[in-house]
Amino acid sequence: MSEASLGPSAYIVLGILAQCGPLTSYDLKRQVDGSVGYFWSFPRSQLYAEPQRLVTLGLLTEQQEENGRRRRTYTVSASGRTALSEWLQKPAGEVELRDPGLLKLFFVSQGPAGMRQTLATEQLALHRARLQVYEHLTTSLADEGTTSVRSGPLAMGVLYERASLAFWTTVLEEAEAN
Repeated sequence: MSEASLGPSAYIVLGILAQCGPLTSYDLKRQVDGSVGYFWSFPRSQLYAEPQRLVTLGLLTEQQEENGRRRRTYTVSASGRTALSEWLQKPAGEVELRDPGLLKLFFVSQGPAGMRQTLATEQLALHRARLQVYEHLTTSLADEGTTSVRSGPLAMGVLYERASLAFWTTVLEEAEAN
């Protein structure tokens, strides 16, 4: 198997299953939505297709219910754990920032008058809401009294949202001044 055949969604599946143990695709989606889904954007439909592909590559095993809904439960195989470990040991590479608000800001001059102010107002609301979610999660983790692998990325999320609020506040103030 070549590494080129494994993208970020494959490593998300491998990593979540390695951390959580056997899961169905639905359970996998729920785990992703409550963790890496906050900072890594991708189509959730991949969480239904990717496990099947990883089974064919020998990186996951599956067990299907014989009756009822015939759900498939996926588990990381030894080869899958090796692939995940090898990926973790490599440099992370370039930072990828895919922010639809920044993309729109880049082209805002092509829109109607007042678009910059409207965009900044919308972005402020979105980032305030996300910051509230992150702060709630931070409080929940602190209440559990355990150190979690989620605390590092969560702390970065809080910093990112605060920086975004400062940025979009400046954009709004500049738009209102013009």
